[in-house]
Amino acid sequence: MSPRVVSSAANVLTVSRLLAAPAFSWCVWQAGHGRPTAGLVAASLFAFAVWSDVIDGRWARRVREDSSYGRWLDHGADIAFLTTGFGTYVVMGVAPWWVPASILFAFSAYVLRTCRGQPIQVRATLADRIGHWGGVGNYVLLGVLVANFSLALGWLPTSVVHMLFVAVPVYSTAPLWMMGWVGRSSVAQGPSR
Repeated sequence: MSPRVVSSAANVLTVSRLLAAPAFSWCVWQAGHGRPTAGLVAASLFAFAVWSDVIDGRWARRVREDSSYGRWLDHGADIAFLTTGFGTYVVMGVAPWWVPASILFAFSAYVLRTCRGQPIQVRATLADRIGHWGGVGNYVLLGVLVANFSLALGWLPTSVVHMLFVAVPVYSTAPLWMMGWVGRSSVAQGPSR
């Protein structure tokens, strides 16, 4: 592993979340196939992922080690953990395909925006805040799936969970609509007369 990746405690937390994604997916799968202990491990890995996501950025800012690299690493770890988890629930027939697809689409647009010279703003715009809360919503929804299906607690009725699924593409693409990235033609218009 590159020294840059683990150059700070915050990055170690972020990388550990990234590495937890396959184990989480495996435990979700096992829990869905009659192994309740795997559900407990999945819930523990999920709790660790949430904790590390909350702590890593705060820790980096506190010790003045925050960087654009760390932010990229953090976003990548979130996407890996979320899409791996949701993808497993899709394969199990619990979640629809558009949940991880919406998350990947929104993240891809974010990457494209950054690569096109529109860097992450120091001061968050409304679209950035909506994107942040969408990420929180993704973790909440994944937590609902862990509780309802991997732990078999059945906290929410399936009809409510399905309504939450419908919300994912809405809040995932809302920042893109606000920035004019969705719904406008990407073909350059000729000069006006």
